[in-house]
Amino acid sequence: MDNYMICNCKKVSFVDVENALHTHERFGDVEEAFKYVQNVTHCSTGCGGCYEKILDAISQIMMSR
Repeated sequence: MDNYMICNCKKVSFVDVENALHTHERFGDVEEAFKYVQNVTHCSTGCGGCYEKILDAISQIMMSR
């Protein structure tokens, strides 16, 4: 997967999300993973416009595991 900017407010890229997820073994669901990624990267804490993009990226990453 190519790296691309997901959260412009906090400058969080796809690889940043991927790296955050790889530091944790397992998540029960996408929302649990989102909360973890948000805590680590601070994504979706500015305008919130990237929320769906973050969820999509997390889903892609979780499905590729």
